[in-house]
Amino acid sequence: MAALKGGTLSDFAGSMAESIEKALEKEWQADKGSALPADGKDERRILLAAIASGILNYLEAHQDEFINKITLQSGSTTTDNTVTKLDLNIQS
Repeated sequence: MAALKGGTLSDFAGSMAESIEKALEKEWQADKGSALPADGKDERRILLAAIASGILNYLEAHQDEFINKITLQSGSTTTDNTVTKLDLNIQS
């Protein structure tokens, strides 16, 4: 599994920032009836990369608090397990 990455202006493909930009494009089109303006694209991408990286950095810093218990079920058997260490595989 590939590491989660916030993205940068020079490494935008496959990043959380790219995903946010695609969602922004969809919402912009739905509300404004036009594509996102081309002006300011680099600045927008820098902002989106900063937001995405900040979210992932925060999650990584608090990943042991993220999931404390996991319940596994196989047929009629249910087992609760305490999670003591979580690695979200985040690319710095």
